[in-house]
Amino acid sequence: MAFSAGNLAVDLALDAAEGATADPGALTVDCSPERDAPEELLLATVQVGTDEPDGSPSPPGASPGTPDPSSGTPGGGEDRQGDRAPEVTDAPSGAAADRDAPPCRYDDEHPPTPASLNAYITGHTNVKKLKGASLLPPSCMLIEQGNPVDGPPDPDHLIFDTASHGDFHYQGRKQTPPFRSTFLTFGFTPVTATMVLEQKGTVTIDSRIKLRLSDFRTITDTYVRAPLTLRVTALEVNGTPLDVGPACRTETPLTSADPDPANHPGDHLVLYGRGEQDLGLPATGYLLLSGGTLSGEATIPAFTGCGADEDLDRLLTASISGPGNEILQVQGQTCSIANPVFGDEFNAPQCTSDLQPYVIPVPER
Repeated sequence: MAFSAGNLAVDLALDAAEGATADPGALTVDCSPERDAPEELLLATVQVGTDEPDGSPSPPGASPGTPDPSSGTPGGGEDRQGDRAPEVTDAPSGAAADRDAPPCRYDDEHPPTPASLNAYITGHTNVKKLKGASLLPPSCMLIEQGNPVDGPPDPDHLIFDTASHGDFHYQGRKQTPPFRSTFLTFGFTPVTATMVLEQKGTVTIDSRIKLRLSDFRTITDTYVRAPLTLRVTALEVNGTPLDVGPACRTETPLTSADPDPANHPGDHLVLYGRGEQDLGLPATGYLLLSGGTLSGEATIPAFTGCGADEDLDRLLTASISGPGNEILQVQGQTCSIANPVFGDEFNAPQCTSDLQPYVIPVPER
């Protein structure tokens, strides 16, 4: 018995994005073989009866054409999308021009101040609907560090608040470099998207430092708030390019639950990091100057403006948009433009010779 590929029709029941009022309705996708060539459309053959040509039965489930799960084919035990992470290579740390990271420096259009810092960030964002993760490559941030001011009174602590702000910086624009991610939509169709995160307002970095008077232990809580939209610049479905047009993006910025919504209204992403330091010991966790891990959770809004020849908004919204997308970002050591540290026998380097961040962080999972 022979099994061959033929015409296929898939009915997609689309859910409305969270907060949307309109019912997206249904979407039917039809496809058929490009040409009628039986020898090219053959999927598998199964022997009918008890005798094989060589007189021995086939092992269960081992019909010709069945891929070996250990070979790395989709659906195999080692290639399930929810269990694998993008490969990560160690970041080189040589001269800035030779490193696998975009330039990250101030220039005439973006002149530094005495409070200017720069740093690279990278990390992963889970896409809950697709049971996979997207890797953000090393991206440049230009940061203006704020001055500490007295925080609320506390009998057991000295408290200081610092409000800093920053911008992504890529080829003169406030955005990340383009990044590509491949997912299995609806569990079986490979889709590769090229995307960028575009900044729609200032990134704020609010830190509260609490110094405990009894033992001088310091705890620093930092909230990074970033108004970022996700723009799709290219899309391939099962290897076939689809023209998404020049304006395919989320309707609004990515959103998170804000711990202080009254003072920070509007749509924005929230990432949180905590740093701790005991007297005389190195700091652990996240601090703005030394970097570290920031985490959060985002809701991806519905998409709009997608498709030059056909409307792809509903397809992308149904595939990607929704809440519960976990984010884990890593910021590297900053470089202080006014007081650069190039490294010596006592200090690790923080800046390259042309005042770019020396440290390129490696993403974590």
